[in-house]
Amino acid sequence: MTVSELIQQLQTYPGDMRVLTLGYEGGYNDTQLKTDEVVFNFSKNDAWYYGPHETVRFTDSDSGTKCLIITRAK
Repeated sequence: MTVSELIQQLQTYPGDMRVLTLGYEGGYNDTQLKTDEVVFNFSKNDAWYYGPHETVRFTDSDSGTKCLIITRAK
């Protein structure tokens, strides 16, 4: 998904609608996001238990694609 695709999806909802995330064991939390730009190699991992993409800092490659990582802030 690209930033443009994410914005397009979010624009289908009212601008004043609240965004929540799942709680740790139950319930829901207000969303607090942390963002980070990281360089990735796509389809680097073959094992089913890893996500298919790997950050360049964990590989021997020095080139890749810059991506935006969105995580829930603590």
